[in-house]
This record gives sequence, structure tokens and C-alpha cells, in this order.
Amino acid sequence: MHAGLGAALVLTATHARAQERLIERRSLGVGMSADAIAFGGDGVYQAGFADLDSARITGLRQATLPLAWASTVGAGWRLDVTALYAHGRVTYRDAATNGAERTATLAGLSDVRIRATGRVLSDALTVTVGVNAPSGRTDLSSSQFSALKVLAAPALALGSTPVGSGPSGTVGLVLARQGGPWNLAFGASYEHRGKYQPVAALTAGAPSTDFRPGGVIRASFGAERTLGQHRLALALATDVFAEDHLRGSLDQSGSTPDATLAAVKLGPVFTGDAQLQVASHTLRDVVVFGSWLWRAAYARDGVTAEGTSGTYLETGARAAYPLRPRTDLVFGAGARWHSGLGVDEGLTTSGVRSAEVTVGLRAQRGIVSFQPFVRAQGGSLRARSATEQDRVQSFGGVTTGLVMHTRF
Repeated sequence: MHAGLGAALVLTATHARAQERLIERRSLGVGMSADAIAFGGDGVYQAGFADLDSARITGLRQATLPLAWASTVGAGWRLDVTALYAHGRVTYRDAATNGAERTATLAGLSDVRIRATGRVLSDALTVTVGVNAPSGRTDLSSSQFSALKVLAAPALALGSTPVGSGPSGTVGLVLARQGGPWNLAFGASYEHRGKYQPVAALTAGAPSTDFRPGGVIRASFGAERTLGQHRLALALATDVFAEDHLRGSLDQSGSTPDATLAAVKLGPVFTGDAQLQVASHTLRDVVVFGSWLWRAAYARDGVTAEGTSGTYLETGARAAYPLRPRTDLVFGAGARWHSGLGVDEGLTTSGVRSAEVTVGLRAQRGIVSFQPFVRAQGGSLRARSATEQDRVQSFGGVTTGLVMHTRF
């Protein structure tokens, strides 16, 4: 999750809502960020990279331009459209010869996601319908796919890549209820996934990247209440996957047209989130948060694949200090721990221990808010192995960005 730009877009939108007119019909958010990450020593070992048997990944750079637009549609309905452009470059060397540095790039537009949300039954039931317009890449060269293996690594938390999934869609329901001092929400949704899902295959540790997915059913529960002057929000969710199919062989481009190799059923994914909004006389928007995710092992042709379960933990805090009217200093810190998966020695399934610090400004000028920020992160990656000692690799990185948001 690129807490970076995505979270900044959401936070800026929330702050703007609190300051501008109570009723606005449309909003527009635009962001830009530049990430740079370097790996210590000789770089991170990666088997089967580009046209090499093995490589050492020495660093990466990625520029991202996300766009989010929303508008009310009729009575009680809202339409949201999101998309992004990204350009990533990975630098590497031949692990066998430690030769000259090479580059692998991946650039393009993501799929365009369109979502409609409306409230019915006296606002007690929220209905969401979403579609995925297939504008992203679904045909990658060997070099582009190798870049994807690095840029999409959960341990690096760079966020979305310009890889499409084909036509897909989601439908969901959320029922709101009051339970004493708690505001409760019960949700259920079904996602029809597109035909091209290399990132899902990589992060699950699947043995082929030509991954033809089944649907996903999600059940969720949320609760929030006030605690004195503070507010606590809790959320739990479970994702259950239908049977998927692996096609072709273990190919770096993931595009071989061979017949089905195996039936794969991804294990369920359980997530939990907690957020405490803290009232303060000197600071604004003080939030302490934590999240937990556990991915169960997948099964191939009915046999559980050892080492394919994993745990992900994240925690942090953020706040804003008023410098002058309509201008705040924003800052935050966080930490991540991922166990990683024991089925690959590459970045896509590596575990991580890392910390990050973010500092920025938030300024309101008319109906437009601006939020420039800088983030620094550092830590260590751990590639789990069932046959030899785990590999540990240090890394560090810097992100700079700007988020602009307006409501009208």
C-alpha cells in the first residue's frame, strides 16, 4: 500500500470537506510522486530476471500520477472514477558476472475504475456497483514483467502499477445499524476478476504467472464509537477465493498460451484495522492506526503448498500542526513487518521490517488544497527459503510528492 499518495489524496479530501461548503456536487484530486529506493551491498538476489538466470537488483525509481474524480448523480448516489499513470525503472546486474548495470522499465496507464454508490431503505443500506475499464497493460515483455516483479513487491509498498486485469466488476451491500454507543456496519460483496492477474499470482507465490482467476467473496464488519472526546473505529474483513487456473509454464512474461497446468485455490485472507482519532487542543487530525493481514496457504490440485501463508502488520500515527490560518504542518511515522512467503527468494514474496517518517504542508487557497510532502523509509528485506539460510538485505528510500484537491 503506498500510504503515500493514496492516503494523502483521501486525507486532503477529508480536510477540504471540513472547510468548504457543506454541499458540493463534484470533487477532483490530482497527485504526483517520485520514489527512489536503493538496496545495500551488491543488491537483492532475484532468480530468472529479464534474460538472465539470476540478477542483483540495485535500485529503482518510479513516478506516479494518480487522478480521482467524484460527483453526485441523482438523489443519494455518487460516482467515483480513479486512474493513474506510472513509469518505473529497475536497475540490476548479472548475478553471475557482476557486469555492467542494466535497466528494466514498465510504464503506462492503469485500468480505469468506475464506482457508483447509493443509499436506499432510509439510508440504512448502501449499494456499491463497480466496473473496471481495461485500459491497462495486459501484454508484457520479459523485461517489463521482470520490472513488475520488483515494483509490485508488497515489501516496498509502492502501490499500484500500470498493469491491467481485463474487464471486471464488483457489487456490494453494506447494512448500517445502531448497537448502543456503537455505529455498526455489516458488508458483503462479490468481485468478478479480470482474466489477467499477474500481480495476484506473484504476491500469492503461485508457481505460474499466467493466472486465470475465479471470483472473490468478501464479508466485512465495521464498528465505531466515541470515547469521551475521541473516536474509535474498528474493521474486520474476510476474502474467500473461488478456484483459479494456472496456464502455461513458469515463463517470465507470463503469456504462454498452453493448456491449464493446475487448479489453484488461494487460501482465505483475513484483515483487521483499528483507528483512533485523538482530540487535541494543539494538533489537528491526530490519528493512531494499526492493521493486520493474514494470508492462508494456497492449494494446488487439492494439495496445500507449504510456505505460502504469510502475516502482515503495520502501525503508525499522523497529525497536523496549525502554522497559520488555512496552513498546517503535517507529519507522521509508521512501521511495517511482513513475514513474507517461503516459496520464492525474490522481492515479490520477501518479508520486511521497516520504518518511515513523513513531513509535509497542507495549504488551502480558495477551493483548492495543496499538500506537498517528503517521506523517508528504511529497513531490511528477508527472503525466506525452505532449503537454505534466509537472505537478509538492507534498503532505504525517499518519496517526494504533491497532492491537489478541489470541491465545487
